[in-house]
Amino acid sequence: MSRAMRHPLDPMLGFHLVRTANLALRAVNAAYGDLGIRHPDGAVLLVIDANPGITQSSIGRLLNIQRSNIAPMVSRLVDRGWLERRPGKGKTIGMFLTESGQRIMPAIHAASTAGENMITTSIGADAYAATLETLKRLR
Repeated sequence: MSRAMRHPLDPMLGFHLVRTANLALRAVNAAYGDLGIRHPDGAVLLVIDANPGITQSSIGRLLNIQRSNIAPMVSRLVDRGWLERRPGKGKTIGMFLTESGQRIMPAIHAASTAGENMITTSIGADAYAATLETLKRLR
């Protein structure tokens, strides 16, 4: 007599969140194509695009990236010629997209949209909106 296999993680929200995040990240990373970057770099670029002059520490807080991890990410993007640091008020240094960085932003936005579209297609627009609002409360 064959018995159905039990999945002990199936009733756990966290398990499904991780699976969904992994699926979306694969779609986003695939959409980056020839840019040679991954999701975290794209997220940093999106934040700077939306907030020109933002400080490195503010980017880290917004994306929940530790200081020791955000510094090499920003340096990598500066080295690629997509970001530049400019003096701000007092001792602050603001982050800005270069012309080259601005030119790649359509591809970055398209990649982000690809991941979101994969989720929306899977669950529908209404469920997507409801899930997003619910997940925003888990901060």
